[in-house]
Amino acid sequence: MKGKGYINKALELLYPPSLYCSCCGNLIDESRIYNLCDHCMSHIRWNADEPREIDGMYTLCCTRYGIYERTLIFALKYNRKTYIARDIAQIMADRLAVEGVRFDVIVPVPLFSGKEKRRGFNQTALIGKHLGSHIKAECLDHGLVRTADTLPMRGLSPTERELNVKGKFALNEKYSGRLKNRNILLIDDFYTTGSTAGECFRALQKAEPGNVWFLAFAAG
Repeated sequence: MKGKGYINKALELLYPPSLYCSCCGNLIDESRIYNLCDHCMSHIRWNADEPREIDGMYTLCCTRYGIYERTLIFALKYNRKTYIARDIAQIMADRLAVEGVRFDVIVPVPLFSGKEKRRGFNQTALIGKHLGSHIKAECLDHGLVRTADTLPMRGLSPTERELNVKGKFALNEKYSGRLKNRNILLIDDFYTTGSTAGECFRALQKAEPGNVWFLAFAAG
């Protein structure tokens, strides 16, 4: 994994991501917001809906899930284009600025340890670290742990999704003191039925936090 990391860094020096659209790869200039060309910017399904409160947690998303949003997420997760985490973090920071809300701590939805080891990173934790620098909040990338692996959510019914993640998340006790009475932003790359977000929210309650919000890049 380290070797691949060095290769990726070398490629970024040779081909700076700011020269190419993060979504389609077309040549752009450094002035383009979010490293997206005009075509992709116009086709991203930006979301401006107000936050929704679900079982005591406010939820918010930046975009609706579609081809362009999926391309960004998949390029980050599976093609190891980790610089896209910076772009998504900037989108999230701007979405939060519109809502005028602030947080003390960012907690990314965790991957199962085996999956994170195989992939080499948790894409949501990478986004969280960049987001933390934007909004001046601490990112606890292992504030929660996934206690067991889960099936892929794709193709599962809402009930199957709920059962798939039920009881699979736990508070990392070493960080409980850093979460108590603090306002927490729980983040993920994708949101569908809310099953994962809800389980993470319940796990965080053990730390007796302040307000907890959930923010996703894309919602389907």
